[in-house]
Amino acid sequence: MDRKEIELIEEKHKELIGIAKKYMQRIQDPEHDMGHVEDVVLYTKKLLDTLKEDLDKEVCIISAYWHDVGRVRRKEGHEKLSADMLKEAMKELGYEESLIQKCYLAIKNHKWNMVPSSKEGLVIKDADKLAWLGMNRWKRCLEHHVALQEIIEQLPRLRNEILYFEESKKIYDQEILKLLLFFYKRYVEE
Repeated sequence: MDRKEIELIEEKHKELIGIAKKYMQRIQDPEHDMGHVEDVVLYTKKLLDTLKEDLDKEVCIISAYWHDVGRVRRKEGHEKLSADMLKEAMKELGYEESLIQKCYLAIKNHKWNMVPSSKEGLVIKDADKLAWLGMNRWKRCLEHHVALQEIIEQLPRLRNEILYFEESKKIYDQEILKLLLFFYKRYVEE
C-alpha cells in the first residue's frame, strides 16, 4: 500500500478521524493515549504494506484511529463501546451502513482474549498488540512511572499465542530486538 493511497484514505475520512483524535486527547493513560493510537495506526499501515490478504484498507485505517475511543468513558468493555461510538459518529456523518458495519466488526473484539470476526479486525488486533512492543509506549510508560509488569508478562505469549498473521510475527521479531537494545543501553551501559 503506497503512502499516497493512505493519505487519500485519511483525507477522505478527515472529519471522522478528527473526532477520534479529540476523544483520545482526553485520555490521560500513557498506555492508551493518543501516542498509542498513533502506534496502532503505524503498525496497521505496516501490515497493510506487507499482507497479501484481500482487505478493506479504509476500514483498517478508520478502525485503527477509533479502536480505543471508548476508554474515554471506561476501561472495561471499551472495545464494544468504541465500536458503538464509531457507529454513532459514522451514522451522524452519513456513512453507508455497509462501511459502518465493517468498521464496527473490526474493533468490537480487539481485546487479548477475543477473536475478531473479520480480517480487518485481525489486522487491528495485531496492530494493537504490536503497539505493546513499540518504543513509544515504553518511553511514555517510563516517563510516567507506569508499572510495566503487566506488559512484561504478556510479551512471551504475544508472538506465538496472540498475533494472527505471520507478517505480524516478523514485525514482533524486529521490535523485540529494538526493545532489548533500548533496555540494554538504558540500564546496562549506564
